[in-house]
Order: sequence, then structure tokens, then C-alpha cells
Amino acid sequence: MIRQMREQDIDAVAAIEQEIFSKPWSKKSFQDALQSEHTIYLVEEDETGLTGYCGIWLSGETGDLCNMAVVSSCRKRGIGKVLLLEGIRQSAKKGVVELFLEVRESNVSASILYEKTGFQKIGIRKGYYHAPTEDAVIMRCEIGNTDWNSLC
Repeated sequence: MIRQMREQDIDAVAAIEQEIFSKPWSKKSFQDALQSEHTIYLVEEDETGLTGYCGIWLSGETGDLCNMAVVSSCRKRGIGKVLLLEGIRQSAKKGVVELFLEVRESNVSASILYEKTGFQKIGIRKGYYHAPTEDAVIMRCEIGNTDWNSLC
């Protein structure tokens, strides 16, 4: 089940963030994000608890997918795709016409997911990531040009 992230989800989301990322967001960062009217934060949960989350920051007609993760043991089930598609749908409802994201160059599985959901590679940010240092691939999705039925 996908739903809006709530304050009581922050501990579980922060735990997923710690598991997945070498430079994880703090609980305070998630609290601040939830308090902003310019964000969309979603979680996916099943009978075992939270399995993933997705966060998008909005700025006028553009949005930035700033963080997304799925618990390692729950990957390859389509959770990331469903979270991302719902985030895109909600962004479109708020007037966003294009989304951007950065992804580690070595994160091939994430890049494939993003491409399957309408994102295209548009550039590289040299040395963007740390621990370890790595380039980021910049990707963009034109929301109005996406055939949503083909992605579901």
C-alpha cells in the first residue's frame, strides 16, 4: 500500500536510509521535508512494515526526486516503480511539468528503473557523490510527454 509519509514513519524511513546510503539523511532532514508544503513524500508498506519511500521537492513547474529507497530484502518486486509513478502522478497534479534527479553512475538498476518510467539522461555531475566519490548522472522526465498506461 502506498500512502503519504507521516511523522511516525520517520524512524523507519531513517533506518532504511541508513541501510542504503553512505551519506544518509538525518531524521531532522525528513522532519523538515514533511513540514514543507513544497514536497511530496510517499511510503510503501506491507504487513511487515515500511518497505520503501520516495521524496520529491517541488519548485514551480519543476520537481527534484531527492531520495528514494527500497529495503534490500524487498527489491525486485516493483515497489520502487510504483512509488516513483505515484510520485510523478502527484507532482503532475500540483502543476509540475518536468522532474529531475541525480543517480550514481554505478547504480545501473536505479538508472534502468528511471529510464523505464520516462527519465532520460541529460548530463553528468562530476564528483557529485562522496563515500565513495563518484559522478552523478542527471536525468529528466517531461511529465506531459509520458504515456502513463504503458508504464504501469
